[in-house]
Amino acid sequence: MKQSILGLTILSLANWAVAAVPIERALADCVAEQSKLTAFSGVVVASKGKAQYFHKSGFADANEKRAFARDTPFRLASVGKVFTQLALGTLLQNGKLKLDASIRDYLPELPESFAAITIAQLLAHRSGVASMTRPDFADAPTMAGAKTARDLVALIAAKPLSFEAGSREEYSNGGYLLLGAVIEAISGESYRDYVAKHVFKRLGMKASSFEPGPNAATPLTRMAGPGQPPAAKPQPRIEFPEFKASSAGDALSSASDLERLATVLVGDQFLSAAVKKALFTHQTKPWRIGQAGGSVGSNTGFWVYPDDQAWLVVLSNFDPPAGELMGQALQPVLLGQACKASAPSSAGMRMR
Repeated sequence: MKQSILGLTILSLANWAVAAVPIERALADCVAEQSKLTAFSGVVVASKGKAQYFHKSGFADANEKRAFARDTPFRLASVGKVFTQLALGTLLQNGKLKLDASIRDYLPELPESFAAITIAQLLAHRSGVASMTRPDFADAPTMAGAKTARDLVALIAAKPLSFEAGSREEYSNGGYLLLGAVIEAISGESYRDYVAKHVFKRLGMKASSFEPGPNAATPLTRMAGPGQPPAAKPQPRIEFPEFKASSAGDALSSASDLERLATVLVGDQFLSAAVKKALFTHQTKPWRIGQAGGSVGSNTGFWVYPDDQAWLVVLSNFDPPAGELMGQALQPVLLGQACKASAPSSAGMRMR
């Protein structure tokens, strides 16, 4: 009992010490601490109340000639799912979508086995739809030829469901591809056009898109071919036409655009408080909106804490887990707790 009380006392003193340091200084110290454990290339921006923090390190290209800026677009990996959530939020707010409705109400071409799956379950990764996290090269021709999200519905429908809808949680890119098709079915627009018009343009996110331009950060990877050791220095990743940006992720955005998005999510001017609570039901304490994303040469994070008037954006053009570890270290600091810097585990790259 005494040891337990002593432990709580030490923890309380540690948190008091963090609180006594200006948050900008605490974030900077944590970035430095985490960077010693894992090389970081990218941008970090954070805000809480009136406190603002910005950090950049590394380069936007393999030749180390382009420095990062606040408006440098990065591949987002699965952080792009946030755009899908926001697009659905606009439809929900306009009375065009019901979260408890069956997916077949919007995509009747799906087989009867999908009838029990709701929009809310797809959003929360509780649908049982095929994960499609690791590339299946048999799907490559269909994915490369798809012009819209709805072009992929038959491909996803042909894959067996992993579990009964609602019975558990399992990350599913396939589920988010179906959500993109739902947006198209309701709006009559392609997923990309709808997001560009109703999210990017409406919020003034001028550096956000689905195709990389000349100013975009180059995804850099140390991954090599089968049987080959990792590259000594990160190199530009190989791009495959079948793995294009979609409603499951890999759109592009910048720190400045995501700052703008975080600001409106802290408030209620884009989506009402009721819609936000319904849409982002997978809550932590304190309530958090957003997620991490990881793919070859990209590791990102976007986290908004509406109740704390705080947010954090981490954008990296290095392989996981550099960006995700940075986010894990900094989030406690943003909430007035101690930095949780950590070294990579032996589990390897985490794809989302």
